Amino acid sequence: MSLIELYIPAIWRGVPFLVRDSGLTVGRRTAVHTYPYRDDPWPEDMGRGPRVMSFSARLVGDDVYLQRAVMAAACELEGPGLLVHPTLGPVRCSLVEPVTFRARGDAQREVQFELVLMQAGSRVFPNLLLNTQNAILVAAAAAVLTVARVLVTELSGVSSPSPVLSLGARNVASAWGALAGAVSRDPGAIASEGLGLPGQHGRYDQGMLAVSAPASATISTQRAAVVASRTELDDAVESLVATSSAVVAQPEDFATASRSVVAAIAGATISPADRIRLLSGLAAYQPYISSTTAPIGADLATVRSAVGAVLRRQALIGLAEAIEAASPDNAQTAQQILTTFVQLIDAEIIIAADNAESGAYDMLRTLRTAVVSDLSARGARLASLVSYSFNVRMPAIALAYRLYQDASRTRDLISRANAAHPLFMPTQFQALDQ
Repeated sequence: MSLIELYIPAIWRGVPFLVRDSGLTVGRRTAVHTYPYRDDPWPEDMGRGPRVMSFSARLVGDDVYLQRAVMAAACELEGPGLLVHPTLGPVRCSLVEPVTFRARGDAQREVQFELVLMQAGSRVFPNLLLNTQNAILVAAAAAVLTVARVLVTELSGVSSPSPVLSLGARNVASAWGALAGAVSRDPGAIASEGLGLPGQHGRYDQGMLAVSAPASATISTQRAAVVASRTELDDAVESLVATSSAVVAQPEDFATASRSVVAAIAGATISPADRIRLLSGLAAYQPYISSTTAPIGADLATVRSAVGAVLRRQALIGLAEAIEAASPDNAQTAQQILTTFVQLIDAEIIIAADNAESGAYDMLRTLRTAVVSDLSARGARLASLVSYSFNVRMPAIALAYRLYQDASRTRDLISRANAAHPLFMPTQFQALDQ
């Protein structure tokens, strides 16, 4: 028996090699905690340790350098690969240390190398497929392009140059734009200027739907930002009305202008809750379509219907983006937001189906699926609102510690109970169950 026949064969990524010595490292992952004035540390078990397989390997033969090139290519491939271990059998592994090939001068038909592999598991986190909020943004970006394409298709059959068509489109855009411009004067949105600011704001803290403001933010800076964004909204509405007059000739410009209005609304509302409420009204807008026997009546109805559809769908896209940005802190709120969105988008899906707009229909269905999946997944992990009743009025901080053993929940309790003063909480209110 030759010396080569004593070596054990193995295979890495389909490339055979000979094993002279092999090792297997196993065990547990342990985090050792030490404490002052305590002699014995606490070793915390963090789970099974990685299984590492090491080999003192070699390649032998007249074509040894060709084998080396093939093995080098296998070691440079990305991701895990299959190892056929001499004693463990097939194991899915990843290369964890660089490989150095050594060719000895007194052994021309032999190349030696060390191979260190680690058993690989499935990738669980992070996983983009589990990021349901990202799926909403992807669907919304595709929907914006689809809205413009559908508008071009709908208006391609309108050939009349009559100014009546421009006037009809302008009337629809003006009516919807007036509703959008009213966002900047909405009392609820104005009252939300203080949302997300550091500190205690009592009943004016609207739960966790508000986006936290920068630490340096104040009421003055928040108000200045909102005023500037309201000016941008007014300018966007004016641009929308102006481009609506030429919607038949330049439908892409009108689609872009309508998208700008939705983006301006997002900038003019600090709280995603206000944005959802206001965009919901815009998404339900229906222009008046008069029935007439005039020759131009059919084209006028087509233009007004197409313009109204674009405005509603842009509002729905903005509503989906607002839902992605919102952080509902209880299951009931998440369910309420989902119900509102589903009712609005289902109505628009029916309109697209009745008008045989297959592109709009598919786009709306995709957007609906993304939002439903996201809110269903996030809502399932949220706490529920329950009713609490006490015999006497108590301070909010005492209730926070009694209910949650956490005094930092005081701010949330005050806003939910709509307490006039944190020292005198109502005897009955709703709050999170955990």
